[in-house]
Amino acid sequence: MSFEPRGKVAVVTGASSGIGAATAARLARLGMTVVAVARREDRLHELAAAHPGIRPYVADITDQAAVDRLAAWVETQFGACHVLVNNAGVPGRSFRGRDDLDDTLHTIEVNLAGPIRCMAAFASLLEASAPARVVNVASVAGKLGVGPAGYAASKFGLVGLSEATGLSWARKGITVCELNPGFIHTEGFPKDSLRASRLGRLVGTPDDVARAVHDVILSGAPERTVPRWYRIPVVLRHAATPVYRSLVSRMGRASGARDRDRDRDR
Repeated sequence: MSFEPRGKVAVVTGASSGIGAATAARLARLGMTVVAVARREDRLHELAAAHPGIRPYVADITDQAAVDRLAAWVETQFGACHVLVNNAGVPGRSFRGRDDLDDTLHTIEVNLAGPIRCMAAFASLLEASAPARVVNVASVAGKLGVGPAGYAASKFGLVGLSEATGLSWARKGITVCELNPGFIHTEGFPKDSLRASRLGRLVGTPDDVARAVHDVILSGAPERTVPRWYRIPVVLRHAATPVYRSLVSRMGRASGARDRDRDRDR
């Protein structure tokens, strides 16, 4: 299904910084009208000032009524939605027991329930605008189960949601892509210690992911890993599980910790 972005309408969540801001800017440069959605109004207006094709919209994706209002506003303003990029996410903290329950459930609420809400709210408009694209920004952690447990669980769920809806929504003219970034340095997901180490070259940038979003919008691909070499541990996980488990158990990320605990749009 070919797709010409110029003149089309895209909605990007978590657009106030990082991957979302880079994606919104890139799609606007392609000639799309981009509705940039996030909680931080000042950041959205800065982004819109730099890119005339961007329209800022303040909303919290954990609020179903707010998401429904967003979808209704997009339909009223533009009459279509050709691309939905579910990018908003939080990193979460380690899951050690009862004291971490609220944070873990909040992580799942944002990272998994948020995209479900957005897809539900925009489903009819996406179908009416077909050919259309949904890009769910998941994570390599949604394939490997490393890092904070709530984050991994939310991304495993988002991978499953993308694969299941990808099969059923294709009949409506909507492709659903699971986009799985590896280590990407952003404000909400800092990789400071890793960047300062000998492995710093493994850390990507928001622009790397924005380029991948661009690619899958054009191609309609159902899955993409970025950087692409991160597929190696994913394949190892399934093809040689004992070897994979032995290697990952020695990594710091196997403890479920992050460089810093943050809670922002990425």
